[in-house]
Amino acid sequence: MVISTDRSPPEEELVAAFREVFDASVMNFGSYNLLYAENLLGRAEHPEPVVSSGEDSTAELSAQEAAEAARHLIVGYRREPAELVLCPLDPAEVLPPSEGRGKPSPSVPVLVNLTNLAGMAAEDSTVEIALSTGRRVKLDVQYRVTFTQLPEVALNQQLDVEDFYAFLDHFMDVVERKRA
Repeated sequence: MVISTDRSPPEEELVAAFREVFDASVMNFGSYNLLYAENLLGRAEHPEPVVSSGEDSTAELSAQEAAEAARHLIVGYRREPAELVLCPLDPAEVLPPSEGRGKPSPSVPVLVNLTNLAGMAAEDSTVEIALSTGRRVKLDVQYRVTFTQLPEVALNQQLDVEDFYAFLDHFMDVVERKRA
């Protein structure tokens, strides 16, 4: 969501709302390009369920469990160092964007880099990422996205998606060089 486009003012507000969530959750947030993706493996409408599926019903989910369960993610990526950040998002919390709304609640993001990536596969508009812990997300990356909370405003991210796929090629080249 960093790439400049001819976005309408309502779409710019949507992008700013997502950027604000990411910025509240991630250190060095300015060095990441962003895009929105739906996690096809996500089960929760809200990204941070209160309890884990373990025996202790009061235990909070780890960041990886929360990202795996989240239906909505802001994906941050950068080329140096090559890494992805999966940031759970609750659209109901930030949409529609408004000036009277308080600061967004930060979520605990998941960093994906050379130390914890177990595998990655891309096919059509989906990117599946497997972590060394066994956690997975399956990103549905679309050029145009609408949200039930704001149906009249479409998020057009074609240039962002194209840049993201170019990043994935770069990222996998870095992984291959490291493993060679």
